[in-house]
Amino acid sequence: MNITDIATLFQYFNQTGNGIPLNVITSTTVQTNWWQFGFTLFSALIGSIFIFFLIGSVFKSTLTLVLVKIKLKLIKRKTKRHILFIKHTTAGMFGTSMIDRETLSDITEAFNKFKGKDFDLILHTPGGDIFSSLFISRLIKQYPGKVRTFVPLFAMSGGTLLALSTDELYMTPTACLGPVDPQLGNLFRYGSAKSWDKILKLKGKKADDQSISFAFMGQQYTKSIKNYLSWLIDFNMNQADKKRFINCLTSGNIEHGFPLTVRELQHFNLPIKGIADKKDLKTFLKFISLKVKDGVFYV
Repeated sequence: MNITDIATLFQYFNQTGNGIPLNVITSTTVQTNWWQFGFTLFSALIGSIFIFFLIGSVFKSTLTLVLVKIKLKLIKRKTKRHILFIKHTTAGMFGTSMIDRETLSDITEAFNKFKGKDFDLILHTPGGDIFSSLFISRLIKQYPGKVRTFVPLFAMSGGTLLALSTDELYMTPTACLGPVDPQLGNLFRYGSAKSWDKILKLKGKKADDQSISFAFMGQQYTKSIKNYLSWLIDFNMNQADKKRFINCLTSGNIEHGFPLTVRELQHFNLPIKGIADKKDLKTFLKFISLKVKDGVFYV
């Protein structure tokens, strides 16, 4: 009697109520279970490898971050100055890190810890909202200690405002600042203050209310930022160079994202120093390249 006959017999007993319900495993069932076991084992193995890889990546990033922070503390010990690092690297369709109210809050916290002692500001940022940039710039300008700015790669727009708020400016030959002309608009309509003014002049009475509003706000912001820069910039520059420089930053005659490298900035006799310590520069660049949370870091 084979396995199939036994299975049929037990089924008969179960149906008539004269037998004990039992499950009989046929050869087909055994093969199916082994296949399922193999598939489950393979899935578990793949999942374990993925989790191990994920944990390894996080551990590596965390370890690298710790090592870089140790190097920053060594730089602080060498220079006898605190370090304030503003790092914004994330950019995409659904979010871009930039100078905002959170940055303002973090910098206020850092200043409370620094207690008026000198510090070095390392900037890597595309800029941010006007209010936060202006507010932080004023805080830096009125800080009681001496502040030096280091720009390894770029500090654009609002970042430029922060860089110009300090006592000394250090840049690499390829690093850049950028124009600070106001950018206004919404999700569907966005442009510089000058572009809104141009639209208003072209459309005249046909201009819609929103365009008129943006043009008016642009004129206000441009005037305010020009006046603010006249007070802010305190480098060793003559008035003619300073006026030309402010006009370059605010006029909108060049695109907002145009990189003003050391070569361009030297046309205005802006006193810029090179970053002499290559080890420090390497540490700054390493920190910028780390895939960690953007924001404000200080030691």
